[in-house]
Amino acid sequence: MTDDELIERLRVAFPPVPEHLVALGLAAFDWFAPEATLATLAHDAAETPAGVRGGGPRTLTFAGRGVHVEIEVAGREIVGQLAPAVAAEVILRSPHGERGARTDESGGFVLSEVPAGLVSLLFRLADATSVVTSWVHV
Repeated sequence: MTDDELIERLRVAFPPVPEHLVALGLAAFDWFAPEATLATLAHDAAETPAGVRGGGPRTLTFAGRGVHVEIEVAGREIVGQLAPAVAAEVILRSPHGERGARTDESGGFVLSEVPAGLVSLLFRLADATSVVTSWVHV
């Protein structure tokens, strides 16, 4: 069997991967931030009563070495606090792209029009270090 014959048999055995999945796979490399300190999900408190769809806000706390991030997700808006309070660029990352904001002097920030689905926050601090939250579904 030649290489071309093998490739053709594999092409028949495995259907092509849809373009949007290829794009997501390639984008995953852009999301990788090896220099960043990871802040993992430490607490997820949904204030929605059991059995009620689309109720109140959801509070999430992320903890990393020397840093905490608390966010409240209400509808398509995220209101958050970075502690300790430092100046930082906040980048909302999702399969739909990235967009940024800045923290205020108390470490607070607001992100509106947050897409539904997986999101992660990347904080680029003034001292050139970075903190990234684990991915969560909102």
